[in-house]
Amino acid sequence: MKEDKKIDYDGLPYWIMEYCAKNQKSGKLTCALYTDDFQYSDWQKILPQEWIDDAIKNGDVNMALEKYFNVMGDLELLFSELCYFHIDNSGSFPEQILYIRLKTEDVIEMHYLVGQGSEFYITLTEEVNNLPFIIDWNDAVNLTKLTTFEQAKWYYEKMLSIANSQQKEFLLKNKDKIFFLLGLSVIRYGFVERINLNKLEEALIWENVFPN
Repeated sequence: MKEDKKIDYDGLPYWIMEYCAKNQKSGKLTCALYTDDFQYSDWQKILPQEWIDDAIKNGDVNMALEKYFNVMGDLELLFSELCYFHIDNSGSFPEQILYIRLKTEDVIEMHYLVGQGSEFYITLTEEVNNLPFIIDWNDAVNLTKLTTFEQAKWYYEKMLSIANSQQKEFLLKNKDKIFFLLGLSVIRYGFVERINLNKLEEALIWENVFPN
């Protein structure tokens, strides 16, 4: 087991994700919550008003900005701890996405984009059909405490639990091959990129672990 992180992910990191989802749905927030050059934006209109009020009460409105960067840094750490569940969305620049389902059933996208610099941001997902994989929030937090092998085992069992009968038969029949494939994830691609319920048999054929 990994040593437990001291970050309380269920505190402000989770709260800011619900804040993002709720305010994007209502139209109060018209942009993603991002990090790169955020300090040059009209951030006092983006951050929670209670953060601004509390910072002013304590004598420095910039304390709200510092709080924001600390919270987003915690979320970025969670994102990095779940690297094997990332989905590649690279175009002109490398980009990885992680889909998290909140307790409210809203789905948040976490993005990490590398361009001139690096950018981490979160935003609400409106279309959840046919996504390769979504992690429930409580599972996401628990997965940060597991080893890579334990994460792979959890992923296989999770696919099995949500698969239809045909997919389930394939997963059971090819368990050893699938674990071999998941083991390759430490080389280049993550678990979801290697294989998911939208890509089963073709994933094994592509990696030459299943006869064509």
